[in-house]
Amino acid sequence: MDSFEAVVAVLLWITTGWRATKVWRKGQDRTLWWTFFGLAMMMTLRLPAGRALDQLTEVTDLSYLLKHLFGGVLSSAALLAFLRRVSGQQGGSPVAKRMRVILPFVTAAAMAVLFFAELQPYETRAIFQDPTAQLALLAYTAVFLGFLSASLLSGMRVCWRWGRDSSDGALSWGLRVIGAGLAAGVVYALTRIAALVAHMTGDGILPGDLDDYVSTYLLMAALLLIVVGSSLPVLGKLRTWRAERRALLRLHPLWCALTEATPSVRLDPPRGLAIERLDPRNVHGRLYRRTIEIRDAALALSDYAPADIRERARQHVEARGLAESRATVTTEACWLAAARRSKLRGDTPGSNTEHQPTRGGRDLRSEISALTQLSDAYHSDLVRDIVDACDRLPEKQT
Repeated sequence: MDSFEAVVAVLLWITTGWRATKVWRKGQDRTLWWTFFGLAMMMTLRLPAGRALDQLTEVTDLSYLLKHLFGGVLSSAALLAFLRRVSGQQGGSPVAKRMRVILPFVTAAAMAVLFFAELQPYETRAIFQDPTAQLALLAYTAVFLGFLSASLLSGMRVCWRWGRDSSDGALSWGLRVIGAGLAAGVVYALTRIAALVAHMTGDGILPGDLDDYVSTYLLMAALLLIVVGSSLPVLGKLRTWRAERRALLRLHPLWCALTEATPSVRLDPPRGLAIERLDPRNVHGRLYRRTIEIRDAALALSDYAPADIRERARQHVEARGLAESRATVTTEACWLAAARRSKLRGDTPGSNTEHQPTRGGRDLRSEISALTQLSDAYHSDLVRDIVDACDRLPEKQT
């Protein structure tokens, strides 16, 4: 079990560190970060690091108090605030808003007072031998698990309601999975309080240490479900990032070819494809800029593709049996390739010729689709052969 708990602790710290780079640098909402920070601290204090802290501070079972404050009070309050924000339920009366802040602090203060006033210097197991310490432990546990259960039940209501009504599939399933994790947390809290009462009146609910094993498994299940549920919306964003990165790389050859002839449209100097692959930053912004620069380059090259060149390209495309949208895209690729050659040769652009810009997509997604089709056609053998044929045609006619 210790190795499994160590894996969960590492997973929580990775999640906490990854979210820290986003929320603290960009100033975004930090409630979910505090949730994972508290859970990561709690799991760390369950490991030998917690016992080392007790020995270092010479405070008996200090890690016992801290893991409850971090994992129970801080995390549950922060998670509930996060769920209220994403579901749009941040409102309420001024008294309700103040209570959301005051109640966690009052709970933490009550736990600390009970711990230092009555539960010191006992080891946890030795508490059951002292009736006064038993009552203090019962009060401590009731305050802690009462606050935890109330917070988790409130979070469950938010998750199930807004998970059902949300139109965002990833967010909807994420809230439902978080709700399942909170439900496991409620069962954990009920199991712990029942086991404590049973230990005070007898030998416990289950023989041996099975009570601890059951509650530990419930806690691990709750943590994993919360981590998975909060990560599902991120997975949707990751899929979008991967699709945009793939489009960025597919448009790189077309962008390089066209802007080589029209370098003035570039905002930044060109980079090799290997560097493009290795740079994960601002993919959306780079892709958006790339689509603009490709269209600007095509517009700048329009004067180097007069009507007769376009007509020849169309005729060659139709002679190859292409029709409809594929013929339109291939024709555009042909005259762009011909115009690029003309510009790089130093030919004089046409005069007094107005060309309408090529029609693009209605939004970024359709524009990317149109340009990737254009890029594929531009670098095809068919377009290369047609452009070569168009270049030779004037020589045959002279």
